[in-house]
Amino acid sequence: LPLIEKADEGRIVIVSAKLHDKVDHLVLGTIDDEKAFAPLDAYNKSKLANIMHARELTRRLRAMGNKTVTANSLHPGVFPSELLRHLGPLKYKIITTIGAYTIMKTERDGAQTSLFLALSPKVKGLSGFYFSDCALAEEESHVARDDLACKQLYDYSLKAVGLE
Repeated sequence: LPLIEKADEGRIVIVSAKLHDKVDHLVLGTIDDEKAFAPLDAYNKSKLANIMHARELTRRLRAMGNKTVTANSLHPGVFPSELLRHLGPLKYKIITTIGAYTIMKTERDGAQTSLFLALSPKVKGLSGFYFSDCALAEEESHVARDDLACKQLYDYSLKAVGLE
């Protein structure tokens, strides 16, 4: 963070996903509980944490007086990925077959919002927001909008990785 806060300008782009809205709460003490690990649930929680991290990082940067570095999160869209393997072979086949013609994006299309946030002058100065399809999106999860929860997760993360 010290190097980021000294930067004249910069953009932090954090990939999240729409599935973050499936999480109705985070219990920090059980985040790394191996006994309760479920792949899809862990994925959803990690994507919620990404949104929360962008919001809290924005708050901290602004509190330090840095108004030029931005941190935003995004939903890239749905496309075939390793995550789908946890659904089982039948669901995987159905989703990738039907989804390819309905909701799924190509990897190239999925990268567009990341590129938009990194490069577009349209988002210069916008920070702490969640985007989808190169536009501001509503954060579906009430947890993602909870400033105290964002701060607590950020503090927990600093301790978990030994930075505090």
